[in-house]
Parts: sequence; C-alpha cells; structure tokens
Amino acid sequence: MTCVVQITGGKDVGKTALAERVIRRLKEGGYTVVAIKVSHHDPEPPTKDTRRLREAGADRVLFYNGEIYVLYTRAVSCGDIDADYVVLEGLRDRKVGYKIHIGPDPPPDADLVLTTPNEEVEIRCVKKEICEVLAQVSQHKPKNL
Repeated sequence: MTCVVQITGGKDVGKTALAERVIRRLKEGGYTVVAIKVSHHDPEPPTKDTRRLREAGADRVLFYNGEIYVLYTRAVSCGDIDADYVVLEGLRDRKVGYKIHIGPDPPPDADLVLTTPNEEVEIRCVKKEICEVLAQVSQHKPKNL
C-alpha cells in the first residue's frame, strides 16, 4: 500500500508549487516519493527527437542528458512504481487519495480546501494499492491529444 496525496485546482492556482512543498517535506521525513502529473498537454513538442522516436513506433524512449533519465512509455505496470508516497497532481473529478484543492469551486469530495498554495498543510496518508491509482490515472482521456 502507498500513501496518496492528490492536489487539484484550476489553471495557474499553484498546484505544482504546493506539490513541490509537499514533496520536499516528505523527503525531509525520509520517505520515498513518486510524483504523477496528469495533464491534457503532450509532455514534449513535436520537433523534439524523443517525440519523433515515439511517433516512429518505439515502445519506450529513454532520454538521458548526463544527469537525469526520462522514460517515455505508453504503459506502466504496478511493479514499476514503488514508493512510500505518491503525490498526484490532477484528476479533479475523481478522489484518488487525500484530496487537497486549491482555489475556488472545490469539488465536494475535497478533504482540504486552500485559497493559496502557501497555506500550511497537514499531510495525511490515504493508503491505496498502486494498481488502483494507476487505473484511475489511465482513465484520464484528454480530447486534444
């Protein structure tokens, strides 16, 4: 079981800033953390080589710049993610973990509502099987990709 913290809110309200703060606090506590960003944007512009390799049909593309690796893949298995915490940014219409909403019009299932990402936050653990989290994430089907 993994602890899941979910952050939702409208565009430009500070979701990523809050996710950064939560991740830093968890890391200071000695926890392993996986961040999942759910978006309707493609992660790479069409002109980038990694995108071209993906579009050519590669099952996975591994990018390395001498410091970090980025793995582009169309499928993730439950065994690929092993962490004490998952910090999930997105999926406003679903409750996947301890749900923190930033900004106006909070969903009724929000556990905590903030007006800004700088407010103090108590990080709570909602335990989920990672397969359940990935199933919720994989149901996100943006129309413009």
